[in-house]
Amino acid sequence: MRRYLCSHLVSLRANSRESTVNLEEIWQSGATIECEDAVEKGAAVEIRCDAAVFAGRATRVERHEYGWRVDIEFSPLTPWSLEKFRPQHLFAV
Repeated sequence: MRRYLCSHLVSLRANSRESTVNLEEIWQSGATIECEDAVEKGAAVEIRCDAAVFAGRATRVERHEYGWRVDIEFSPLTPWSLEKFRPQHLFAV
């Protein structure tokens, strides 16, 4: 599973709230975001990136000095690929 570091503002929908967050990492089955508001572990979430939509669940939530770091596992129905969405500043790890 190849992971990519990136920096791209995306829309996050969690608990009927929508906010702008920074996409930090992405791979076929998930992503890591940085956000200002807490997301409950296990919460159903949706990331909107331009025309692409990735649905999943928050699997890890960590508080830090500037907000929250959240790992998301995508649904098998909405896996990520470069063809679906290419984040800015993409760098293979």
